[in-house]
Amino acid sequence: MSLPTTSRKNLFLKLSMSVTLFFSAAAYAEDITIMTENFPSETDKVSENKVGGIAGEIITKALEAKKITFKMAWSPWKRAQQETQSNSDKKSFIIPLTRNAERESSYNWVAKIYDADTAFLTLKGTKKLDSMSEAKGKKIGVLLGSSYEGTIIDAKSGLTKSDIEAVANDATNAKKLEAGKIYGWYTGVIGGIAVLKAEKIVISKIEIGKNIDREENYIATAKDTPAELANKVKDAIESFKKTPQYSAIVKKYAGK
Repeated sequence: MSLPTTSRKNLFLKLSMSVTLFFSAAAYAEDITIMTENFPSETDKVSENKVGGIAGEIITKALEAKKITFKMAWSPWKRAQQETQSNSDKKSFIIPLTRNAERESSYNWVAKIYDADTAFLTLKGTKKLDSMSEAKGKKIGVLLGSSYEGTIIDAKSGLTKSDIEAVANDATNAKKLEAGKIYGWYTGVIGGIAVLKAEKIVISKIEIGKNIDREENYIATAKDTPAELANKVKDAIESFKKTPQYSAIVKKYAGK
């Protein structure tokens, strides 16, 4: 039994539209999803799908050079890590994630983006903190779920949980430091200075202690992301790191 001519035409039309929509969606689907939070001078949220800062500029230019498209997904840092690991779309990456022993087995560390120094920020007029031992017994602010939090609650640091106030937003740490509600703030120097400026806190009021640590910040993904895709992103980053553009971006933000 065959369908009437009109029915056949309608069926053909529906099938054609479905195929067109499928290929149109495929054509506009981004190659990867990038999870991050708005970290001043590291991943500045310029618009919903445009990112600035040292990590943002490096990643954007590296991916564009290799024609890899991306969609930005902004969320609180702890959730960004959780969603990268759940990897529901099998193409979720995260920036800028510090590589450390605690996280080592949880991710595929695709490529290092840049190094970042960390230090204690304090108010002028109080004793500057140049080491973990000097911070012991003092109230220290830190970003919740960050590598910085992991570093200062490590047994070797000498600090205890009662010494630490972890908050979900670094702007809160900056304000608490200015108000004297915490003695010091442990953070990355690049991001810390940017947050102070964004909050209109006079930089000359703040002391920056000696470098405590040098962290390696990566673009990473879950272990189940297809190797071909992870290697494609890795090649894009490593190729860009060999260019004068990369050196200029690092110097612009880190001064080296």
